[in-house]
Amino acid sequence: MKPAASVSLPHAESVLALLGPLAPRFELSVIPECSSTNTVLRDETCSGPGRVRVLIAHRQTGGRGRRGREWLSWPGASLTFSSRWAFEPADGVPVGLSLVAGIALARVLEEIGVTGVQLKWPNDILVSGRKIAGILVELSPERGQMAAVVGIGLNLALPDAVALPAGLPVTDLSRHVHPSPDPNLVVARILAELHALFETYAQAGFSALKGAWAQRNAFAGQPVRILADEHETLGVCEGVDDDGALLLRTERGLERILSGDVSLRPHTG
Repeated sequence: MKPAASVSLPHAESVLALLGPLAPRFELSVIPECSSTNTVLRDETCSGPGRVRVLIAHRQTGGRGRRGREWLSWPGASLTFSSRWAFEPADGVPVGLSLVAGIALARVLEEIGVTGVQLKWPNDILVSGRKIAGILVELSPERGQMAAVVGIGLNLALPDAVALPAGLPVTDLSRHVHPSPDPNLVVARILAELHALFETYAQAGFSALKGAWAQRNAFAGQPVRILADEHETLGVCEGVDDDGALLLRTERGLERILSGDVSLRPHTG
C-alpha cells in the first residue's frame, strides 16, 4: 500500500509573495485545523473593503460538499481552502458562480500539466472521469452586497489505503504531474484565476465564459440521469445555458435544470 506522499502545505507569506501585484487584494491565513473553512469564513465579520478573505486549513474535521455530504480529506494529502468574494446584487449571483470557479480550477490544473481535465455540472473537477477536486459555494448578504464563500478541495496525493465510498472514482495531482507542483504556487494561481474570472463574470455574466465551460463538459452529448430528492430525470446532456443552467434533452423536450440540489450521473441504460 502506498502511504500518503509527504506534501508541503501552503504558507500565507509564500502564497502572497507569489500573488505579486494582486497580493494587496487578499487577506490570507493558514491554520492547522478547523471543522470547515467555509463555515469559518461564513461566520466571520467581513474583510476590509475590496479585500478577499482566504482561509487555508491543513486539516478539516467537518468539511462539507453539496447536499450535506461530507468532503473527505486527509492531512498532508489534500489541499482545502475557502475564499470570500463580494458581488453587487445586480451581478447575477448565484447562477453560474460555481461553474466559473470550476473553469478557474480547470485552467490552473491544465497550466501545471494535467491533461484530460473535465467539468461535471455544477461543481466537480474530473480528470479522465475521476474526481480530483470539488467546489462548494455558499451565499449570504453582506452590507448591501452578496458574499460568496467559495470552498475548494483538491486531492494532492491520496494514500492507497484510504477508504472511499464504494464506486467513487477519484484521482490526485501526484498521479498526473511529476514532480508535484509547489502547493503555494497552486493556491496563488487559483486565487489569481478566480480574481480574473469573477471580474469577467460580474461585468459580462456567465455567457462570456460559457464556451470555456462547454469545451470541458464531461458529459457533453451523453445520456445522464439527474437525481433530485426522490425524483429521477433521464436525458442527454446538451450543455449549459447562458446563465449556467444545465440543458437536458428529455422525452418532453429541452429542459433547464437550475437547482443546485441535484446529482448528475452517467446513464448506461
